[in-house]
Amino acid sequence: MRAYAANVYTSVVAELTSRPQRRFIAVEQEFFRLWWTSVASEKQKHQVHQLLKKGHLEFVLGGQVMHDEAVTHLDDQILQLTEGHGFLYETFGIRPQFSWHVDPFGASATTPTLFALAGFNAHLISRIDYDLKEAMQEAQGLQFVWRGSKSLSAQQQIFTHVMDQFSYCTPSQLSFSNRSGFYWNGVAVFPEPPPDGVYPNMSEPVTPANIDLYAKELVANVKQRAAWFQTPYILWPWGCDKQFFNASVQFANMDPLLDHINSRSQELGVSVEYATLGDYFRALHALNISWAVYNHHDFLPYSSEPFAAWTGFYTSRSMLKGMARRASALLYAGESMFTRYMWPVPHGALDPAWALQQLQQLRWAVSEVQHHDAITGTESPKVRDMYMEHLAIGMQGVRKIMSSIVLDKFQLRMTARAAESEVWSEPGSNPRPDGYSASVYNPLAWTVTTIVTLTIHFPRVSVTDEMGHPVPAQIQNSTKDLSAYDLLILSVIPGLSYRHYRVMPTTEAQEATTMATTLRFKSKLRRHSSSQKKRLVTMANDCYTVQFDQDTNLMHSIWERESNRTVPLTQEFLEYHANGDVHQGPVSDNYQFAANKTAVPAWKTVVMEIVRGKLVTEVRQYFYRNTAAQNHTLAIHSRLAHVSSDPDQELLCHRIEQKYRVGPLELNREAILRTSSDINNRKLLYSDNNGYQMQRRPYQAFANNVIARNYFPMVQSAFIEDNKSRLVLLSERAHGISSQDNGQVEVMLHRRLWNNLTWNLNYNLTLNDTSIVSPMLWLLLGPHSVTTALRPRMGLALQHRPIVLVRELASKGVPMARSAPKLPVPQEQEAVTLPPNLHLQILSIPGWNYSTVHTKHRYLRKGHQPKAQADLHRVLLRLHHLYEAKEDPFLSQPVTVDLETILRGLGPVVAVKERSLTGTWDIRSLQRWNWRTKTGHQKGHPTSPSRLKRGPIVTVYPKEIRTFFIDFQQP
Repeated sequence: MRAYAANVYTSVVAELTSRPQRRFIAVEQEFFRLWWTSVASEKQKHQVHQLLKKGHLEFVLGGQVMHDEAVTHLDDQILQLTEGHGFLYETFGIRPQFSWHVDPFGASATTPTLFALAGFNAHLISRIDYDLKEAMQEAQGLQFVWRGSKSLSAQQQIFTHVMDQFSYCTPSQLSFSNRSGFYWNGVAVFPEPPPDGVYPNMSEPVTPANIDLYAKELVANVKQRAAWFQTPYILWPWGCDKQFFNASVQFANMDPLLDHINSRSQELGVSVEYATLGDYFRALHALNISWAVYNHHDFLPYSSEPFAAWTGFYTSRSMLKGMARRASALLYAGESMFTRYMWPVPHGALDPAWALQQLQQLRWAVSEVQHHDAITGTESPKVRDMYMEHLAIGMQGVRKIMSSIVLDKFQLRMTARAAESEVWSEPGSNPRPDGYSASVYNPLAWTVTTIVTLTIHFPRVSVTDEMGHPVPAQIQNSTKDLSAYDLLILSVIPGLSYRHYRVMPTTEAQEATTMATTLRFKSKLRRHSSSQKKRLVTMANDCYTVQFDQDTNLMHSIWERESNRTVPLTQEFLEYHANGDVHQGPVSDNYQFAANKTAVPAWKTVVMEIVRGKLVTEVRQYFYRNTAAQNHTLAIHSRLAHVSSDPDQELLCHRIEQKYRVGPLELNREAILRTSSDINNRKLLYSDNNGYQMQRRPYQAFANNVIARNYFPMVQSAFIEDNKSRLVLLSERAHGISSQDNGQVEVMLHRRLWNNLTWNLNYNLTLNDTSIVSPMLWLLLGPHSVTTALRPRMGLALQHRPIVLVRELASKGVPMARSAPKLPVPQEQEAVTLPPNLHLQILSIPGWNYSTVHTKHRYLRKGHQPKAQADLHRVLLRLHHLYEAKEDPFLSQPVTVDLETILRGLGPVVAVKERSLTGTWDIRSLQRWNWRTKTGHQKGHPTSPSRLKRGPIVTVYPKEIRTFFIDFQQP
């Protein structure tokens, strides 16, 4: 921030102000906002307003960060864009209209849809596979209209420009000098600049003696690029990473060079001018030519050269990936809980302004970690620690909000001691509590049936609900704490509602929750089962019978009820052994995966135990690296709930929950879970783009690096299938995934790497990650019709599991008698329930104070920003249709809902105003550019005037995302 970012904005603003022909684009709001709030003077702020008004400075993209596209979730992408756009509109009255996504390591097909919904007119990317980029260059195909969604198609398309082989940086080499290209900045000296103004690695200054040489170099490069594009206009980016921190030096060399070229444009055949991204796209749009269409495909994976597949970051820093998603889920729950607390009228001691501040803190933490060098795991350990600290602080604040709301509902007063010790948390801080109270909140807008797990410290308990009635529960030995127990509670929770439980110790004479029984099997060496007659043990419910082989202690097969078919299926851990010496060939690092051999087994022996109880059966497999190992380094815990396949329990019945323990790994190991079956998928895999849509991933027999180049990101789901069965994997964090052989799917779970590549050593990017990670997958097996219907909702059920707030009851801690027959019953609001194909993607109070009427908002462009308090009345609602067109005969139909009816628990609805994805555009005033295409065929559901009418009744078509501001009647 000090060495580069702050100096970029300070010096650029000064230089743009001094010469009107200069231009500059700014992208990420996290750094700009830090500069604006903590560095910029009032004079500089006024200058920024003027530069924006004149178009000399342009914000492109405008999100908090330039987010990664491979491993980020749709919800978090929208959040970080929304936070940035809200700040820009609130501060300047502007809305970015062009997107600049040059540095993410590959491009997702979700992006054109989201960026079109956000109001962007054109899009720019850079990093796509080198083979593909070369072919597109030769065919002049680097510019096209991108239709990412096969359901929405032309409705949400965007013109896209792919940067050529020089990427987003100015050429770095000069034929007449041994200095580096067109970079006169040099490298920053931190913390104080050099007194003589000479920075290390500065390029040779432009002088009368060399200006001809510089001009010829630039013009030659422009003409080289011109052959790769159809139009007479060439976008020539000037700058690169951490450039323009000394803008006066840059512009002092750029100005005379451009003037010199223009003075000889007739001779050189080129004229040049400073331009923003908007200037360039406006020039292209004015040509009104027809463009090719790129349909329904992404640009993943990304390889930058033959042995450089950027597929390792799909898994790098798994712990950070998991924490980022947990923080996002907690924020999602906190947003709706706070909104429900505020409407129709807040009751209790919670300070709304403080609560909004806590939510804002977590919004920013979740937003910043979506950066393409954050959740990707491609940062140094120190920066990773910063991200995790920001997430932890934000999560703590939101948990405090949720605890306060629950306390207010119970009309309990938190003592000073309780407030300081944050007793609403996972139980266990008090070694001898008198009991627990647990409030469980369902953040989804459907009724959810699930198993809630608590860790407690006594083996005999009774569990009762709000009315004092006993509830189904099971107790078993804890796998996390040998001195504790896991209490499992079967919970049915309506949408955006609570269930409250009381957990009390009992004596032997009193009725208690049933204790599960545990059966342990002997350790088995790694080998194939040779017995003709298999000795199988099972766990079963109304949907599955899962069988395990006693001779190997591995999974053997799964019988599924829907098609009455048994699928042979085994699972085991393997490792890729990474090369750590650049002299021996390609190396793996944070970014890249460079397997030069197939994976090998990572264990020698395995121990199995089965825990059988009234609610669930668990099979626990512990894998040991060798026969002498005292501790296991790998484990699988598989759980199956004993419920029926009835509609109200089908999501719980149809999933096999698996939690893994992986680590610490040995050095230069990349650990995978391989699941092998007789599903005849022919190595064809499907994995998702950002939890939004599925992408077909055919196996390709590349000439080199074939293993790594057939790895793909799995953000939330993936599956393999044949004409009989589909095996679906659902994940709560991002992973790399591949199908390297018929019937196989492998998930990379963890990586620990070190190599001697100088660049990695300089930036501490060798990924020597010694952590133990505990990712989770849910397995779903069945015919296509069943898995199609269940997969989207089950993925959300995994992502947004109920939030459990537990309070230890001690004789001095809580004014609740141990002998009380039931918990106080709070005044519950009516549940929020949507149809099963519609997802409540967000319900929140953003707090923005900008006017939603654009004409009234223009005063900001003059630089006169009034001081205003956060708006606690505006409610943001976003709905997402979960299914593709024609995917399911019932669930793929358009959905019409009455928002007034659905939201009646929040009070009478006064107005429903549809907005752009990030909220800054009134949808009726959003007129995106039309780009002519070579295919006249238009698909999708074009926006019609009837759909733009304001009112509570709205229709959502397959894969649509619609965003609204809801005005409720104020008391």
